[in-house]
Amino acid sequence: MRSRLSCFGRDEQGAALIELALAAPILTVLLMGATDVGLAFSRKLALEQGAQRAVEKVMQTTQLSTVQGTIADEVAVQADVRTDQVTVTFPKYCNDRKLPSDTAGLPVGECNSGETPSWYIQVVVIDDYEPLFSSVSLGTKLANGKYRIVAKAGMRTK
Repeated sequence: MRSRLSCFGRDEQGAALIELALAAPILTVLLMGATDVGLAFSRKLALEQGAQRAVEKVMQTTQLSTVQGTIADEVAVQADVRTDQVTVTFPKYCNDRKLPSDTAGLPVGECNSGETPSWYIQVVVIDDYEPLFSSVSLGTKLANGKYRIVAKAGMRTK
């Protein structure tokens, strides 16, 4: 009887299968997480590139609409979002001090004497990303199970 039990202790057939069974779930979760992080990052890059292209293009064409409208429309096309997901502001800085803005995103007030003014165009695009694998957590989820992605682009105009 003892000799039969001792042969099981030396038998290594199936050890690799057991190791695979232990490691496979961990590797699967890592792969799912990497896939979702990659897709979310790709979406954020698409939003940023759309905003940047719109800022560059607005210098060429603004005949059809206001500057804000032209930029929002261009971002919507480039980044595949709705125009209400795009915010366009024109911040003004006096040295390192940002002037307050009105509801239209235009600066209010003037620089003090001796301060150097600088004007910018800033575009902010907000989109919600739905992960491919809902079981993998990428951070804080919204109530609808999606994640908020915010992309910003800007350019100094003066």
